[in-house]
Amino acid sequence: MATDIASGTSRGGPDAQPPQARDTKRQYFPELQGIRAIAVLAVITIHSAFTAGQIGFGDYPGNGAFAVVLERFTRESLPILFALSGFLIYRPFALATMAGTARPDLKAYAWRRALRIFPAFWLVSIVVMLTLGREQVTSLWYALRVLSMQHVYNAGAIPAGLESTWSMATESAFYVLLPFFAWFAGRLASRAADPAAKARRILVPIAAIIVIGYAFSAYSHSAALGPYPVQGNWPPGWFGYLAVGMALAAMSAAAEASPTTMLAPYRLVAKYPGRCWLAALVVIVLFCFSPVGGQGTADYPTMAVVMFDQPIDLLIVFLLLAPLTVPGVRSRFIESVLTVRPLQFIGRVSYGMFLWHIPVILFYTDGTMSSDNFPLTWLIVQVGSFLAALVSYYAVEKPAMRLRNRFGKKPVEPSIPVLAR
Repeated sequence: MATDIASGTSRGGPDAQPPQARDTKRQYFPELQGIRAIAVLAVITIHSAFTAGQIGFGDYPGNGAFAVVLERFTRESLPILFALSGFLIYRPFALATMAGTARPDLKAYAWRRALRIFPAFWLVSIVVMLTLGREQVTSLWYALRVLSMQHVYNAGAIPAGLESTWSMATESAFYVLLPFFAWFAGRLASRAADPAAKARRILVPIAAIIVIGYAFSAYSHSAALGPYPVQGNWPPGWFGYLAVGMALAAMSAAAEASPTTMLAPYRLVAKYPGRCWLAALVVIVLFCFSPVGGQGTADYPTMAVVMFDQPIDLLIVFLLLAPLTVPGVRSRFIESVLTVRPLQFIGRVSYGMFLWHIPVILFYTDGTMSSDNFPLTWLIVQVGSFLAALVSYYAVEKPAMRLRNRFGKKPVEPSIPVLAR
């Protein structure tokens, strides 16, 4: 992640005027767009594999070692998307705390978040509720619950075709809660001496979020609730992955504000960015031989499996994303992989691909979610999702993003504020 590092500012005496907010500029980071694209392609791949019987489920064992490799190498796809949201959305708040830049305007923040997620979601939801899930829409309240992304909190409230959109409830809850966390973290860090000390203080409540998510996952996978309880889709169980992104945002902002006081773990990432990916690969390979089982299947995991798996999942996500967030550091290999033009374009329309891939699977399989040809299923679902995403992006998402300037100028292309020289 390359950026510009500004020089520090001096402190005045007790009668000095409050320091002026440091200038920022917006910068686009292609590596983050590239890994977003890979994560969405992985989500579509694992769901296509499940549809084609490659992944074990219930009494069906799946396709042996291939199922294990496929499941282990794609299971971090959704956690990566959550962590990216945590990083990108919290980083402007973290930079304000660490470097004294202007705090994000909350009206603009709320308006732009709504424009980013709701128009495309409403499009797919309306299409699905008029086609695949029309028999489930029994009342106006049912439809409104879906359109407001509250459909994950009641059993049977997710219509056919929107199964993967339970994650949108986690995203929307995060958007609402983040400003409160940012305010609290800013107060907590206000008396710290330097950006590194501020980051250390902020990492404490972020660690608490991870622990809370871990505890909630234990509850939602307890034997008393049985398999696939509605609580399994509730936001707290997934907040740990968002917290990983927030932790990276805090460390990245601190490193940008004061490169010489970088936190020790982050300094290692900066020194060995390529080795982080190598370490992630080693962990994933070892994860294929998990002693608690569950690899290669889509079964709802037991509490023991979740308690073993989740810390490993969090570690893998950290290792994959951390090298992309260090100011001024680039790995040539990682950059060459993530910045290729096809991935950049897929990343641009990836939200639509994520939203449409389950409807495409159901349309292709005539509602059965079952096929006997994995390569063909994978190809049709990838291409179908991409074409649907193109329509969504150019007809709905891009026009909506042009309305973002209502509360101040904001580029249509994704970018984040960094310190200006």
